[in-house]
Amino acid sequence: MSPEEEKEKVAAMEATLPRPSWYSTDSDDGEEELVDAAEINEMKVKPPGSTGILIVYIILIGIGWVFNLASSCPIPWMKAKHGGRTYGVWRAKGAGLPDLKVNNIHDCSNEMQYWQAGAAFSVFATCFSFGALISGILLICGKGHIGVSIGLAFYSMSFSLVSWSLIAALLHYHRCGKGTYNSFARLDAGFALTVVAWVLELVACLLLLIYFSCRYTKSVHSAKYSPMRIVYVILIFIVIVFWCVGCAYTMYEKDFPLVKSKITIWHTEVYDKASKMSTFLGRKWYMCSTYTRRMKVVAAFNIMSNIWAFFALMCGFASIQNRKMISKASLFGFIAFFFSFVSWLVIVINKSRILCNTEILEGQSLWYDLGYNGIPTGVEDGLINVKNYKLGEGFILIVTGWALVLVASILNCIFK
Repeated sequence: MSPEEEKEKVAAMEATLPRPSWYSTDSDDGEEELVDAAEINEMKVKPPGSTGILIVYIILIGIGWVFNLASSCPIPWMKAKHGGRTYGVWRAKGAGLPDLKVNNIHDCSNEMQYWQAGAAFSVFATCFSFGALISGILLICGKGHIGVSIGLAFYSMSFSLVSWSLIAALLHYHRCGKGTYNSFARLDAGFALTVVAWVLELVACLLLLIYFSCRYTKSVHSAKYSPMRIVYVILIFIVIVFWCVGCAYTMYEKDFPLVKSKITIWHTEVYDKASKMSTFLGRKWYMCSTYTRRMKVVAAFNIMSNIWAFFALMCGFASIQNRKMISKASLFGFIAFFFSFVSWLVIVINKSRILCNTEILEGQSLWYDLGYNGIPTGVEDGLINVKNYKLGEGFILIVTGWALVLVASILNCIFK
């Protein structure tokens, strides 16, 4: 009997024998490889209707970019109700008065910073929306990256939101005793264009997520792609926003009879209720090395937590199409969690202890004589006591971000 005939006889005998579920022959393996190849080919084929979704996305994000670009130009964001003077993110002009550039507003630094921040975020929104437009065009041509497209669209939408929110807040802000813009002006074209751009970019983001769910989350792809990656990216982005905003807002605050004291990482604001004017005192005004060092630690660890969260965000985008990046994204998330924990823990410790307990004599500090603890006394190593202060919105945002990054990192590890 030849070797070939012997093999055929053995194969025929094996075919008649019962086989366990784990057993497979060479022919079975070949069939599995064909199935895998078919699934891979299916990944390259766009599902019905997905091209239409991308076209609508490109149109919306393109219009949003045009509106963002227009609002970033020197056009009015507010206009006086009487007199015709206009106010933009770069300058105020008209009504027969000299033009006033935003960076020349020296009588109220907060007002200047609102305008500058609004302009900066408007420019950021313009840049990211343009990137989202180009990325969408590449995506419809089969050369783009879904993670990059989602990231750019999400950032453009977020920056547009921050930009118009700042100007809306400025409209009702008491500008260091000068009154509010709302009392003599109304919102104008620049604000309207940014709001419309934000709405268009929000809808574009939702369409892109629908496109992602149609193409990358089918059952045949469940072993490689998961909607959890998108959830992780969104949560980490929210965390970064919370931490960035939180570090600029109030950590401790207390309402006294004559003034309201707000303490941030960077300075202390003393708001005079009678004159409706605020005085800003930097950390150095406390003349307390312990307080200064601890606030620097809070700022440093908050910055580090944002840096690690940014790394987690980038790896999160990459993990949408590369499972190997999931563990790195989660690791960076846990590192950011640790740094944020140290940051808010120091804030709590400061509130529970008396810092720099040098006795302050009567007449050395008006605030201390009035019983207004926590406001800089001007005395070297003078007593600082914020035990009777309440924790502010900045602290709440930091802790909320800390909790979210923990939840996001755990879920990212569980749902691989």
